[in-house]
Amino acid sequence: MKIAIVGCGFVADYYMLTLANHPALELVGAFDRDEVARRRFEAHFGVPMFGSLEALLSTSGAELLLNLTNPSSHYEVSKAGLLAGLHIYSEKPLAMAVGEAEELVSLAEARGLQLAAAPCSYLGEAATALGREIAAGRIGEVRLVYAEMEDGMVFRERHAEWRSPSGAPWPSRDEFAVGATLEHAGYYLSWLCAFFGPVVEMTAFAARCFDDKGTGQPPEELANDLSVSCLRFSSGVVARLSCGLAAPKDRSLHVIGTDGILSLTEAWDYASPIYLRDVTGHWQTRPAIIGKVFERLARGRPLRHWFGRRLAYARGSARVPGTSSRMDFARGPAVLAAAVGAGRPLEFGADFALHITELALVAQNAGDYAMPYRPRSTFARPLGSGGGGLQDLEDGDAVGKRHDRAVGEAAR
Repeated sequence: MKIAIVGCGFVADYYMLTLANHPALELVGAFDRDEVARRRFEAHFGVPMFGSLEALLSTSGAELLLNLTNPSSHYEVSKAGLLAGLHIYSEKPLAMAVGEAEELVSLAEARGLQLAAAPCSYLGEAATALGREIAAGRIGEVRLVYAEMEDGMVFRERHAEWRSPSGAPWPSRDEFAVGATLEHAGYYLSWLCAFFGPVVEMTAFAARCFDDKGTGQPPEELANDLSVSCLRFSSGVVARLSCGLAAPKDRSLHVIGTDGILSLTEAWDYASPIYLRDVTGHWQTRPAIIGKVFERLARGRPLRHWFGRRLAYARGSARVPGTSSRMDFARGPAVLAAAVGAGRPLEFGADFALHITELALVAQNAGDYAMPYRPRSTFARPLGSGGGGLQDLEDGDAVGKRHDRAVGEAAR
């Protein structure tokens, strides 16, 4: 499938650095409204550049548009792409307003086009393995999940010096204006919704804890830098998700069932370790002597301390950048392209992206909504959902296998 990129800033490098994992995707051009960004991207990656969005959409021959612009431009660029007849894969969120996101979904459906949004980390090997363990009943019936997306005080770091491999500056002003929740909540929201179905009720709180982010922006231009959301899923599972830029860095996930606990250390690593503990937090299936030592160490420790039996699962062969985000960013567009090539709907497509967008917008701007909030969006889980309302992520493996077959057919 021929693809084009709009937005050649910091995040575009992550897609470019993982594009080689998916030879079925052919990059035919890119555009950025910033001339400096266009020249930098062209010089570093050797990508054909277009002088305008209109020229890219009308003359590049692209079938799929990767919308990697800043969030305030997502709606406008995605709408232009849909009107031009292109499938859309957008960075998160779909739009900065629920109504605009709904419009994009309706437009894609009316035109028979696929629409999906980042993040695609739920397609990673660690997420797939975790979902398989949950669906297989490894920890019994899941009752509660704690998800942490705390990024630490990045505004106290030397972020003005951060550069991507191509030299693009980290967009600090935009990051702090958009907010930590819209930038990061989607990672675990997508996992939880894939595992447990749509959210039927949520109660959220958000606040701006720090008025100075070191960018010279007045406080009124800065988004909330903390949110805490309590979520009830259609399966009956409840979860607490925190996002912020104040607490120490912690991107862990803890799934608590009737018979045990599954903990994952890092959402941004497709090969993150997964640990299994019993319901008291001890190491499951403990050898006699070693187990007693670990049991003493684990007793009374909080969830974030990693004591447990490390689960083995197949690691992928995809090459990922050696950065804090060890993810195959191009996997999302590749799976979307495979669905188009197979003539079938994407398992987690437009409705799923809309639902994640609505949840993140409500969490980021919790003060604007009456609580508890009942989302107006939902999505149908794919056939083959596991017992107890859990999504059997062996379906995720099937997506990957279909993608591999599509890659092989394209190569032949």
